[in-house]
Amino acid sequence: MEKIVSPGFLSGTLRMLPSKSASHRAVMMAAMAQGKTMLEPLQLSQDISATLSCAEALGLTDGAAIAPTDTEGFVRAEIHGGGMAENRTLRVLDCGESGSTLRFFIPLALDGRGAVRFEGRGRLMQRPLSVYEDMFKAQGILWRHEGDSLTVDGLLESGRYSMPGDVSSQFITGMLLALPRLAGDSVLEITTPLESRAYVELTRRIQADYHVVSEWDEKGQSLLIPGGQRAVSPGRMHIGGDWSHAAFYLVAGAIGRGEIRLTGLDPNSAQGDRALVGILRDMGADIRWEGDELVARASKLHGLHADCSQIPDVVPALAVAMAAAEGESRISGAARLRIKESDRLSAMCAALSAAGVCIRETEDGLLIRGGKQLCAARIDGCNDHRIVMAMAVASAIADGELTLTDAEATAKSAPAFWNEFASLGGQAR
Repeated sequence: MEKIVSPGFLSGTLRMLPSKSASHRAVMMAAMAQGKTMLEPLQLSQDISATLSCAEALGLTDGAAIAPTDTEGFVRAEIHGGGMAENRTLRVLDCGESGSTLRFFIPLALDGRGAVRFEGRGRLMQRPLSVYEDMFKAQGILWRHEGDSLTVDGLLESGRYSMPGDVSSQFITGMLLALPRLAGDSVLEITTPLESRAYVELTRRIQADYHVVSEWDEKGQSLLIPGGQRAVSPGRMHIGGDWSHAAFYLVAGAIGRGEIRLTGLDPNSAQGDRALVGILRDMGADIRWEGDELVARASKLHGLHADCSQIPDVVPALAVAMAAAEGESRISGAARLRIKESDRLSAMCAALSAAGVCIRETEDGLLIRGGKQLCAARIDGCNDHRIVMAMAVASAIADGELTLTDAEATAKSAPAFWNEFASLGGQAR
């Protein structure tokens, strides 16, 4: 599906959708906890729907009772957890295009109850899995990767595990979810500098709400994970607003002519992506809290160097801000973006270049000379939700229409994005 986006500025007030990262983790902990847990609010994006269905397919839960909570598309989910299917027939888990779902569930699937086949679409099964593959094959676990499917079979055992911290924090979270359930204690050693540490801490914070704990050693390199832990439902859990999604609107407000007010965000959130506020302020953006609203106002931006190793998801939005900023900007520490739904560094370089921006790729980032209006262009969305949303808000600095392919990709994380865009005055057809 294509969308033709007309030049224009976004302005108004928007309630942020619930954090996708927190929702994944909360759903999985609720599925593993004894009793029922009420999660609110949730948005049933494609990724979160995949996690819910995989929890049921693996036998952790017999499903979730879903009820609408308001007119904004958010829902309340009552999850009955703590089960474990006895069925030893092949279990099939459809992860869609969700890397979090796939990497979180693989260790949990090693329950000794028979083979589990993971299926995926798009680039999902091309994304790195060798961290798990090498580790589990060494234990004699079946690992068969064929095309768009992966089959595993075996029993994960407690013990000492080592894995890099600079490939994806999702592998660490997957082990953090599985190891506390085992009988013995475990140690998870991180062998390289940990990127996206905030995502690991988000996992640990949500686990703590379910009385599942882990502890860093004195050097902060290894996680000590007691075994024999059983998750206890907190009864209810509130999901805070999504800071990675807020990034698009903070940028839209800063490069526009009015102001955008965002509600539903927690200034003390464990989500690392809230660090974008500081980066945009360093670029000259007028972003401030007014009560419980975060307000981004039209600003004159200047270029800077941003190390995005801890916040890779905000790079597409940040690249748009840098295209609007006077002078040169640099993004570094973002090599992992090459293995997302698209190669996001290449995709953003191609998109902004097509619209007349002076931009080039580096091994781990982008170099951008900004300060000029974007010209009319046809933009390849690369079937990537963050590329599409970034270029939609880039219309604020365009002097002609931007034609975006794969506009439907926004449903992966934000099914209501185009409605949000319209509610703020955006014009897309």
